Amino acid sequence: MANLYNSFQQKIDENILPLATKFGSNKVIQAISGGLMYTLPLTLGASLFSILANFPIPFVNEWLQNAGLTIHFNAVMGGTLNAIALLISVSIPYNYTKLLGKSSANPIMASFLTFASFLILMPQTIGEEAPISALSFDYLGSSGMFVAILLSLVITNSYVKLSKNKKLLIRMPEGVPPMVTQSFEPLIIAMIILCGVVAVRIGLSFTPLENLFNLVQMIIGEPLMKLGSSAPALIFITVIANGLFFFGIHPNAINSAIVPLLMTMAMANIEAAQAGTTMPYKDIMILNSFLNNDAVGSTLSLLIAILVFGKSKRYRSFAKVSFLPNFFNINEPVIFGLPIMLNPVLLVPFLLSTVVTATIGYLGSVSGFISHYNQVLAMGIPWTTPKIISTFFTMGWQGLVLRIICLIAMVFVYMPFIKALDNKELLKEQELL
Repeated sequence: MANLYNSFQQKIDENILPLATKFGSNKVIQAISGGLMYTLPLTLGASLFSILANFPIPFVNEWLQNAGLTIHFNAVMGGTLNAIALLISVSIPYNYTKLLGKSSANPIMASFLTFASFLILMPQTIGEEAPISALSFDYLGSSGMFVAILLSLVITNSYVKLSKNKKLLIRMPEGVPPMVTQSFEPLIIAMIILCGVVAVRIGLSFTPLENLFNLVQMIIGEPLMKLGSSAPALIFITVIANGLFFFGIHPNAINSAIVPLLMTMAMANIEAAQAGTTMPYKDIMILNSFLNNDAVGSTLSLLIAILVFGKSKRYRSFAKVSFLPNFFNINEPVIFGLPIMLNPVLLVPFLLSTVVTATIGYLGSVSGFISHYNQVLAMGIPWTTPKIISTFFTMGWQGLVLRIICLIAMVFVYMPFIKALDNKELLKEQELL
């Protein structure tokens, strides 16, 4: 067994790590990864307020609401995690411009242009019968991340290339303060880029899609929804959704498409339980609970693997500060801060996690090991409740046992991959001593 593990570890070191190094040296990948890591202090800080705003103990949650504190905790979420797309529309262009190393291109201007373009392409009214001027968090948050990343790369590239053409730069007379010169210099370039953005907005407005965000949802979400509601289909959809997370497309873009289907099955289970008959979708709903054993990609197991097997200061320090939010199902610090996103070494276990945990949960249900399932309670428990706790109340001790088995299994799935990353980081740290 030890020889098999060592052989597998060697293959990761010889085949996957060189690929990851080459992949990570790409300026586009560096721009996205670096831009996302800029948001880490905000996502980690906001995750603590998210726990308070959705506290898993009902009487505490009710007290916070009655005290008028919950609305303020949610305001922190509104300015950070729920506006993550807006934040990265500033951080990625800034990072990308610096990586391209063009002295005539101002990173701040690249950020401003992308930020403005993102807002221009958004629907700026809410409501159909009596629309009001407002911006929806549906686009500012995780669901708009892919559009924000796409615009960051396209707008920044366009700005940098156009900046090479000296004829497009407005030159001010000598003696004019540098701040004024820098403000006027890219004026023509900014007008060209904004005209292009407006043309895209107008063009899409004449289609049934209406905007760029709906186009992304149509290309990604709707085809997967048509796959159906069987166990293999749900596992496949979740694997694809988690795989898209690797590229910056939040799983909500996919998961929201199947929510009506899951709600229909849940209501059918509730009606059957009230009538005293067998729940028709018990096995599927238990499988749905185990698709991600904790947060997306079962990353609590990843953090435990780091704390148990890791030696580098970087990864161990990160695991310690990220563990508490992750325990309460808040995953963004791990996805964007470790990072998992655009990290080829962790892509395989990240995708495999759904298959492993869903299979264990589904087999536990169809075999009869999990004999009890409280659908009403499962729908009412706050999403920040640690799954190891909520499972005990919805599936009894049997569900808790399977949850722990999944947790341990995923620790060992992540172990060889995180050790490969950890060993590489440890060598860097030793070289700096």
